[in-house]
Amino acid sequence: MDIFCKVTPYGLVPLYDSDLEAKKRLRVGSVVKCKVSNPRNYEFHKKFFALVRLTFDNLPSRLAEYWKIKNEDDMLRRFKRDLGYFSSTYNERGEKEIEYGSISFAAMEQYEFERFYNQCIDLVLDKYIKGLDKQDLITEIENFK
Repeated sequence: MDIFCKVTPYGLVPLYDSDLEAKKRLRVGSVVKCKVSNPRNYEFHKKFFALVRLTFDNLPSRLAEYWKIKNEDDMLRRFKRDLGYFSSTYNERGEKEIEYGSISFAAMEQYEFERFYNQCIDLVLDKYIKGLDKQDLITEIENFK
């Protein structure tokens, strides 16, 4: 059974009525195994993809041509590549194959995603759109979503 709880100074409190009902089925004094995770914030997820779109829309054409970035998916793969968020292997023909890490809700908790997002912000400012102020970029992202 999975239930969503809010952390309070007094312990974990069920977040929804359905979670409270599930918790009530547990006997007082019984031992239960809990898996604690920090679920992703959908609004933050949208903010990240606004960053991807803004970067793609403002990427200098010479960089887009050089890195063969034709769409937002290519831009996201470039972020992952530049941040080392991939693994590479060689297939039986000796060809290098790259597998990019997943940033899905199931693959990354919120704190990991926030770290990835912040690394992408720095990457954009250092490598893709130089000369832009960090606060200006963050403001643009907020207005873009």
